[in-house]
Amino acid sequence: MDMVSSILSGAASAALLSGVFTLIQFFINRKDKKNTHEDVQTKALRYLMLYIIQSRCEEYIKRGNITLHERRSLHHWHDLYHNGLGGNGDADLLMEEVDRLSHIE
Repeated sequence: MDMVSSILSGAASAALLSGVFTLIQFFINRKDKKNTHEDVQTKALRYLMLYIIQSRCEEYIKRGNITLHERRSLHHWHDLYHNGLGGNGDADLLMEEVDRLSHIE
């Protein structure tokens, strides 16, 4: 009888341990999927912001001047893109060129 209860006890412990590992794996996979979705959203936002920054920079460069408000707003966008979303510096050269433009009221 002791052998039967030992076997049943061991089987129950193995089943419980297996269930715990399955549950842990489920939460790990769920977190990975969530991070992947967030990564895609962050990349999409980063590309959208880069497009807006590039378009505005090209507009101001073509015009040949920029207001202080436009320049400040563009720098806020660039800061969010570069520092907040981890942008890679693609807009840095355009921003430098915009900073050299003459200011208008």
